Amino acid sequence: MTGTSIDGIDAAMIEITGHGAGMSARLLRQVHEPIGELAEPLRAFARGGRLTAVEVASLARRFGERHARVFEAHFATEPLDIIVVHGQTVCHAPPDSLQLINPWPLAAIAPCPVMYDLRGEDLAIGGQGAPITPIADAILYQDQRDPDTALAIVNLGGFINATLLPSMKTGTDLFDGLAGFDCCPCNHLLDAAALAVINRPFDQGGKIAVSGTPDALTASAFGRKIAALFHDERSGGDGDEHRDEAVALVRAAGTPADGLATICQAIGIALHDCISSASRRFGSAQPSSLILAGGGVLNECLVDAIRTAFPPSTDVRTSDEFGLPAQARESAGMATLGALACDGVSITESSITGRRLGTLSGPSITRSRFSS
Repeated sequence: MTGTSIDGIDAAMIEITGHGAGMSARLLRQVHEPIGELAEPLRAFARGGRLTAVEVASLARRFGERHARVFEAHFATEPLDIIVVHGQTVCHAPPDSLQLINPWPLAAIAPCPVMYDLRGEDLAIGGQGAPITPIADAILYQDQRDPDTALAIVNLGGFINATLLPSMKTGTDLFDGLAGFDCCPCNHLLDAAALAVINRPFDQGGKIAVSGTPDALTASAFGRKIAALFHDERSGGDGDEHRDEAVALVRAAGTPADGLATICQAIGIALHDCISSASRRFGSAQPSSLILAGGGVLNECLVDAIRTAFPPSTDVRTSDEFGLPAQARESAGMATLGALACDGVSITESSITGRRLGTLSGPSITRSRFSS
């Protein structure tokens, strides 16, 4: 799995027990490997850079080869049943979307089928193809659900996406009342701002931002603006119309630290707006707990800003505290979706992506039958 920040390849190996909606998943191992020399061409392509057909094909092949090297280095001797690969989101403007990867270099050395193109069928029948992780979240975080209160799983990636898991009484179907949505840009803005004012691809750990003083009025106005992604019911994916504005904001601040802190606060404000509005939209109780995942959890200032934006009674913790490292959440989620698809469970919901009703046949797979 690679996120829209394009900062590395995350891979997770999980153990599945049970079947379909009755399954549970346990993380066995995770790795993070840099993308290397492919990072910059992938970023440029995702931001609208032009490539020839030959260059697109070459980039997809080399990206597939990079995944194959990660597999060989860490998982080649494991008794795997299936491999699920997401590809890089270089374009996501429904109904058009491109998850760039050539899966065949990986399939050529894998001891099992390789599943890919997880969004395509949903898009073909009217869906947004995103967010794609809510059903997996219902599996991965089922032990954290409470019979009396709602829970939100929040992924702090290039964009923020969230899953609302309503209170679950004993005997309730795992997927009842499940809601998922894209919220607002996140690391896209922070990374662009960091590059502009500190000449680094990101603010490591949020160490510069945490020393700054946010401008409350600017943060409030910018937070309302970036929450438009949610209020317009769009899905984020490849780029963001507010990147230039974030750069201008941080350059106009008193110091780089103040500017980065202001953007962190704006993201916290936008997230609170989106979660509160979504709870009303979907008829769910306001979540009493937030579990944060994704690369953004490493930014201390961003996590503090989210805690500040929500009522003091809201329990805000990271996924690591529940046995699933924050950077493994999406890769473990993709593996879980693959297992569900193998069991004949649709990996998207019409209430989440907007697709037409009906059971999906599942993602593409590199072999017609499974190994014994």
